[in-house]
Amino acid sequence: MPIQVNKIFNANIYLDGTNNLIGRAAEVTLPEISVATSEHSGLGMVGTLELPAGLQAMTLQIKWSGFYADHMKAGANPFKAHKFQVRGSVETYGAEGRVAEAPVVWHITASWKKAALGGVKPKEAAEFEDELAATYVKVVHDGKELLEVDVLQNIWRAAGEDVLANYRKNIGG
Repeated sequence: MPIQVNKIFNANIYLDGTNNLIGRAAEVTLPEISVATSEHSGLGMVGTLELPAGLQAMTLQIKWSGFYADHMKAGANPFKAHKFQVRGSVETYGAEGRVAEAPVVWHITASWKKAALGGVKPKEAAEFEDELAATYVKVVHDGKELLEVDVLQNIWRAAGEDVLANYRKNIGG
């Protein structure tokens, strides 16, 4: 197979399924899937090892391109979660130039931890950057699920494989 390169040059974000925020978000930092580990060592072992023990908290960050009352209103209540969708286009390049394009969609459920009130300087655009606590993330590329994590429902799927099936069975869930 010839070497190909994938790039995403732009995306759009949606709030609660219908609110198209095109041009409103200047930058989105998607949640990281970071595994919490527990260190193990024992008699006869020449070293230690880290074993997976769950997931770290996930955070979504959004830097806004300006002041928008609807996002400020949504972030004012930290007890209400919101559904976000970030949609991008993965462009594949090869020796012949761009050879393919496919959608990538990140589905995220999150609630505001920090709703930025911004900073104002003379002759400069005000900046607003919010931080949200995410409880759900799903990544779909070209119609195929790559990852789904729902912390509250004990769901963790990797490329369709239910990683926590035995765990839920063992704890009676």
